[in-house]
Amino acid sequence: MESEPVLQHETALEGNSSHARQPLIWAVASGKGGVGKSFVVSNLGLALAQSGKRTIVMDLDLGGANLHTHLGVKRPTHSLSQFLEGKEQDLIHLLEPVGDSGLSLISGASDHLEIANLKHFQKLKIIRHLARLDADIVILDLGAGTTYNTLDFFNLADQGIMVVLPEPTSIENGYRFLKSAMKRRLSHLPDETLSRFKQTVIRRESSSQLPLTLTTVVNELARKHPEHGSVVRKQIQECRLHFLVNQVREPADFQLGYSMSLIWKHYAGKKPGSLSFLNYDESVVKGLCSHKQYLSTNPNARNSVLIKQLAKSLSGNGTVR
Repeated sequence: MESEPVLQHETALEGNSSHARQPLIWAVASGKGGVGKSFVVSNLGLALAQSGKRTIVMDLDLGGANLHTHLGVKRPTHSLSQFLEGKEQDLIHLLEPVGDSGLSLISGASDHLEIANLKHFQKLKIIRHLARLDADIVILDLGAGTTYNTLDFFNLADQGIMVVLPEPTSIENGYRFLKSAMKRRLSHLPDETLSRFKQTVIRRESSSQLPLTLTTVVNELARKHPEHGSVVRKQIQECRLHFLVNQVREPADFQLGYSMSLIWKHYAGKKPGSLSFLNYDESVVKGLCSHKQYLSTNPNARNSVLIKQLAKSLSGNGTVR
């Protein structure tokens, strides 16, 4: 079975925006469900809006869209399915104000089962229209797992945010997601570079009993073919990645986050740009049950302060256009 074409940021977004300035795209992902992605997206969006950034949050967890619930929106008026089915011609028509927060939502909530499995042309359609949104930052709440759709949206983002819980299964699945995303990213290398890269992978796999890492492959490729090695390294270096460990309960949980960061550096040759933590807080579930926004109802909570700091840090790291 032929694999789905790989999307590239430049070709997917160029020439399709009616605005001179395209929004910055952030993508929030996880290796498994239930780690708090939607909590992070919703409150990060609220924090950015409070800081004056024109911010849109978009629910692309199409098999289990619940971003609206975290934002206190009981029944979204519009859904992405209306756009994909041609009932609405532009994403701007799906924008739903989130109270008086200044934040806008594009909901993915739908009763149509087929929306969970985007076709390639539908994915391209979403990406083209993302560039037309009049915003400073658009945050994508991605589905868990390693489908092509999820990996492509993650790779297209200017800033990737990986959310994990301080538990072995979440760390393992998060690591697997990042390896899959990198593999997907490198599969659109120029033909000759890709061929040399694959040859190096095969050679390393057959000659070493140690676990294969991207670092060892790139180092060998760079030694034998410097021009191709530099191309691969450029692709790796251009990845902007942030690790976020959610629901921290004890000091040992912090160490898991640092360990994952070091493991990724060992594998890819580049550590994440930054690492942050959020504490376990029972009021998160209570707020969801009462359809209240966490950041608005708990403005002075430790997690609220941390989220605001993260929003400031990521939006001020030089990637904002």
